[in-house]
Amino acid sequence: MPEGPKIAVPDGRHCQLYYFTGKVLSSNKQKETKINSNTQFHNNQAYTSVSSRTVDHHEFFLADNAGKERAFKTVDFDFPCREGQTISVMWTIAEGKNEGPFLAVRNHNTGERHDASQASVAAWMEEPYSWGVIGVAVAIIVVLFIVSGTLGFLALIGLPIYGWWRKKSRATAAAKSLLGGSALQGLDQQLAPLKAFAA
Repeated sequence: MPEGPKIAVPDGRHCQLYYFTGKVLSSNKQKETKINSNTQFHNNQAYTSVSSRTVDHHEFFLADNAGKERAFKTVDFDFPCREGQTISVMWTIAEGKNEGPFLAVRNHNTGERHDASQASVAAWMEEPYSWGVIGVAVAIIVVLFIVSGTLGFLALIGLPIYGWWRKKSRATAAAKSLLGGSALQGLDQQLAPLKAFAA
């Protein structure tokens, strides 16, 4: 698969941009409704709240000008296309990973570019907690409990919240850098002049 430029995101990781340009052979879209329910008890009474969210699934097949086919599946990244149109798909893979988020799609027939949402890219860019970080946090909590029960209790509540916030903010910063940075803009400008394949 063709490579675009490399980009360093704010959390220190390096990401490689990739792209694939091809004619749409088929395009299939489905919507999935996810329902969440939450029950809370107050004064011996149950209160249930229900929320739903619709998730878009898009599967499409592309063939480049040499006839090489490639299948793509996107989740929560919906964009219009039809069979016979030529599109370029752009995505990134962070170092040490085997896959990564889709960033943008350029439709060469309509001239439109569609970007993935910042939230979906940030979800891909979240790093799992390492055992080393968890171990340090547990050690800090234990020491603070020994020094003072109140400090230990505050650390028990505060450290996980801080860790969650830090992980989310780093992923959001990485997503902003990928979607709004010059590397993706440059790759898109490089691909934009491509002509649609003959029908």
